[in-house]
Amino acid sequence: MSIVQIPLRLTTGAFVLNSGLNKRKLTDEQAEGLRQMAEKGLPAVKDMDAATFRRFLTYSEIGVGAALLLPVVPGWVAGTALSAFSAGLVNMYLNTPEMTEDDGVRPSQEGTSVAKDVIMLGAGVAVTLDSLVNRKASKRKAADKRARKISDAKSEKVEAIQEAAADRVDAINQAREEQVDALRKARKELKAQRKGK
Repeated sequence: MSIVQIPLRLTTGAFVLNSGLNKRKLTDEQAEGLRQMAEKGLPAVKDMDAATFRRFLTYSEIGVGAALLLPVVPGWVAGTALSAFSAGLVNMYLNTPEMTEDDGVRPSQEGTSVAKDVIMLGAGVAVTLDSLVNRKASKRKAADKRARKISDAKSEKVEAIQEAAADRVDAINQAREEQVDALRKARKELKAQRKGK
C-alpha cells in the first residue's frame, strides 16, 4: 500500500464502516424508505423486502469499510469496492430530482448530505489508480534490480574468465622461459663437456 492511500483509506473506511454498523439498528420502516430511495440508483433493489435490503446495505457497507481499513487488502480491490459502492450512491443522487437543483447536478438542500458521495467516488478511483500505477512501478523496479544483478554477475564472470586466461598465459610464458633456460643450461653443459674431452 502506498503512503498516498493511507489517509484516503482510513477516512473513507472508518466513515463507511461506521455507517454500516449503525444501519444494523434500522427499523423496517426506515429500511423501506432507504430502499425506495436506493432503487433510483440501483434498480436491482426494487424487488427486495425491507429486512433483506437492510442486511444487504449493512453487509455491503461493513465489507467496503473493512476492506479499506485492512492493509492486507490490495489497494485496487479496496478502491474498486469503494468506487462501485459510491457510484451507486452518486447514481441515486443524480436520479432523484429532489436532491438536485434544476440543472440536475448541483445539490439542493435535501441533496447536500448525499452529494458527499462524489468525494468517496473520487477517493475510490484515486486509491485504485494509485495501486495500479505503483504496482507497475514496483514490478518495473524489481525487474531492473534483477537485470542489474544478472549484468553484475555476467561482468564478474567475464572478469574471472579474463583473469583465468591471463593467469594461464602467464603460466605458459613462465613454463616456456623455464624450458628455454633449461635448454640453454643444457647446451652450455654439453659444450663444456665436449671441450673437456
